[in-house]
Amino acid sequence: MRTLALLAALAAAACSPQPAAELPQSAGEDATATVVETPPDRSVTITSVRAENPVIVEGTARTFENNVVIRLLDARGDLIRQTATTAVGDPGTFNPYRAEVLVTRDPGERLTVEAVEYSAKDGSLRSRDTRTVDYGVETIPVDLYFTDRSPVDCSKVFPNRTEVPKTAGMARLLVIALMEHPRSPFPRGSDLQGVKIENGVLTVDFNERLQNVGGSCAAQAIRASVEKTLLQLPTVERVVITAGGSEKLALQP
Repeated sequence: MRTLALLAALAAAACSPQPAAELPQSAGEDATATVVETPPDRSVTITSVRAENPVIVEGTARTFENNVVIRLLDARGDLIRQTATTAVGDPGTFNPYRAEVLVTRDPGERLTVEAVEYSAKDGSLRSRDTRTVDYGVETIPVDLYFTDRSPVDCSKVFPNRTEVPKTAGMARLLVIALMEHPRSPFPRGSDLQGVKIENGVLTVDFNERLQNVGGSCAAQAIRASVEKTLLQLPTVERVVITAGGSEKLALQP
């Protein structure tokens, strides 16, 4: 039930993005936005935003099954990405939540953060709190690799140059950026479970959806895209792809 509620909320958010309203900041408030009181008519609030990468969002929520959706929007109001988190405590009371959300592309000089509750019944917006902060994290150029849209060779990939805010977890950021890009070769339902590097070998573990990707061309495209993108990191010598913890079962046609 909880999974269905989250899926319904995220699907509604993707189809009907809500505009963000900028709030004024005080003169010294360039990286953290705070709110002192919890409005009685709002079921989800933001109490602080740390404008780093990942962005760290904290607040309180009194929502269905403690579910909260966090949305990041760039300086133009375009959605960068969204993720679900859960407040910790007894349902029916205001409980704290904390979310760390990677910024996967340059948002510009300002970043808007929304904490949202969607109806589990019909996906409609029930409550939202918004904070807009200055964003001064240094960006660096990276290449995301994708196949041609009509590939002759499914394993042949081409660079797509983009700017991303620096982060200590560059491997995770690059994989998420690949998965969420409009040209992503990943099938619907794919999810990143973890990354680990040891002695130059970077292991990227996906969920079990990546055990069968619907054809040899799709498998080749995903492997080439992930490997070529991650091999540009100076500490990575080899990339191992697993699905549900298994290298043998990963990327089966």
